[in-house]
Amino acid sequence: MKQPSNKDELLQAMHTARAEWDSLIAQVPPDRWLESGASGDWTLRDVVAHVTAYDRWLALGLALRLQKPSQVWLDDISLDEFNARLHQELRDSSAAQVSEDSAAVFRAILQEVEARSEAYLFGTHKVDGVPYDVVPSQLLKSESYGHYHDHIPAIRAWLSSAPSEGSDPSLGSLEKGEVS
Repeated sequence: MKQPSNKDELLQAMHTARAEWDSLIAQVPPDRWLESGASGDWTLRDVVAHVTAYDRWLALGLALRLQKPSQVWLDDISLDEFNARLHQELRDSSAAQVSEDSAAVFRAILQEVEARSEAYLFGTHKVDGVPYDVVPSQLLKSESYGHYHDHIPAIRAWLSSAPSEGSDPSLGSLEKGEVS
């Protein structure tokens, strides 16, 4: 995936990646959202919550609003340990909440990108307490729309596999918010 060089290319890359992500997620029946295996032991709900947390804290907060994320995002720990901590924080969210939150956060990211100048999006910024320079367009690629592509292959492989015997079709519909 090429690094966009202007605002139009950035928006196009974001829309394209999100359309692929949303199309894939839409293929998952509601009764499979809580089935493990979408990425290791994680459920699809876990993966979508994880990606949404990155969108919220790193794309929307840090890259676009230059807000220092909470300390857990800055701790010097391994990526696996960080993701395990994040998973523990997010694991009680319902699938419906996670799905709605994902869409809302992405809409907010798009609005912020559209409102920012090209100079801002491709410029270098300092954020108090953050030990590295922030270049919004690069952070968006690595931690938001590019992050979708980190998880798409595993979700596709999981989706093409048969549902586990433990999946429960009585879990209900995401649209009705009945999945917990």
